[in-house]
Amino acid sequence: MARVLVVEDEPTIVTVVRYHLEAAGFEGVYAGDVAEAWRLLVVESPDIAVVDIRLPGENGWALLEKMRADGRFVKIPAIVLTGVQEPNIADRASTLKCDYLSKPFAATALLSKIRHLIALAHPNGLPAETRRGDIVRVELVAIGVVLLLDGYRIEGKVYLPPELARFSDAWESVMRDQRTFVPITEARIASLDGSHLLGSPAFIEVRKAGVQAVFPMDLSPE
Repeated sequence: MARVLVVEDEPTIVTVVRYHLEAAGFEGVYAGDVAEAWRLLVVESPDIAVVDIRLPGENGWALLEKMRADGRFVKIPAIVLTGVQEPNIADRASTLKCDYLSKPFAATALLSKIRHLIALAHPNGLPAETRRGDIVRVELVAIGVVLLLDGYRIEGKVYLPPELARFSDAWESVMRDQRTFVPITEARIASLDGSHLLGSPAFIEVRKAGVQAVFPMDLSPE
């Protein structure tokens, strides 16, 4: 299974791309800024990167230039996503050995480019360790959280590297990154006292600005 790094800070686009990647049999890892993208490059060893140009802080060009200057990532195929009418964007992408796709884009077009670039980079197929994902990948740890918002609560899991398994470190890391939303899996949305269940989405993104309090939730089997 090919692993795709998606560097995008717009939650709606992330949700759509995630859905289509999973439906097409790809494994996605997601970053909302350059710093997080670089960390994922190191710990997840993706087979291809899909990079938005407009990101908080450093832009996507900065990430691609850094990748091409590093021997570990110089050959990773990359696709630039851009809604920016930037002059000579095709030339700049070509210089960095990237393909590009303009927003808004069709999911079929993105998937087609991903398949094409992976096939070019690995004409004999992906290495066994990449297909299995058992050698270079760093497994993430599930942290249970309870978020209190205006009039209701959300319980669920966030996934972080093992070194952030302590709740105080984990939540500080989540709140300090530049993304607007916190991704929560296996969520349970309920009234503040927990007596009325309002929903149980498998995945939800919670706006950080709306979180009034947070505390850990025990994930041990009852």
